[in-house]
Amino acid sequence: MPLEPTRRDWAKLLGELAGQLNDGRVYDRDLPGLARALEPVLRAYRRRAHMTGAPYLQ
Repeated sequence: MPLEPTRRDWAKLLGELAGQLNDGRVYDRDLPGLARALEPVLRAYRRRAHMTGAPYLQ
């Protein structure tokens, strides 16, 4: 069973995802599902950023 990522793992994992998107290793057909998964992440980040003064992401 895979381990759950910790708070220290997320930056590296998201960087890996960005690299795979840039390199075309994520299929176009998978982009809609990825967008649906990223939307709640961005909403949660924006909510926390607003409360803490972290950089706002569009």
